[in-house]
Amino acid sequence: MNNSFPRLIDGMCATLRTEVLSRLDDEFARGQVFGVINLLNTFKFRADWSAGFLLQQLAAQRTALDGVTELLQGQPASVSLPALPQGSLPVVTPIAELLALRDEGNRAISALLGWLDAERSRLAPEVANQVEKLLRAAMRAEVDIELKNSPRPLFAEMSSGREE
Repeated sequence: MNNSFPRLIDGMCATLRTEVLSRLDDEFARGQVFGVINLLNTFKFRADWSAGFLLQQLAAQRTALDGVTELLQGQPASVSLPALPQGSLPVVTPIAELLALRDEGNRAISALLGWLDAERSRLAPEVANQVEKLLRAAMRAEVDIELKNSPRPLFAEMSSGREE
């Protein structure tokens, strides 16, 4: 997730106003779209990202970064890893804090991939391969978590305009 929840809601409302309302002549249909806009604006202030979703992403990052730290101990090339919280985070952790931690983990993984590219020749080949494998596993886990928590696309319904 790259955008904040309020920004996504604002984008949906703007699209409904500029793209949908401008094409509707029926007053009842226009009223229904305004009802959806009102509902979305209510969600913007009362809903937020799932903490469980972010905790899964943080756990995948933590596993990768802890594994890389362990692999790099005693190697000739060294890297300073950003610290992620150890142990499990309570679900009551504010969403904004979880998002910041997830983004920090993504920056650390990205920096490590760049570092690995530059320092690969100084590492034992099996260590370099294991580091890369751990980092890629964390990135794949994030995508898998996103896909698992996304609704099935309704392409047939969208293209035909009716329920399949």
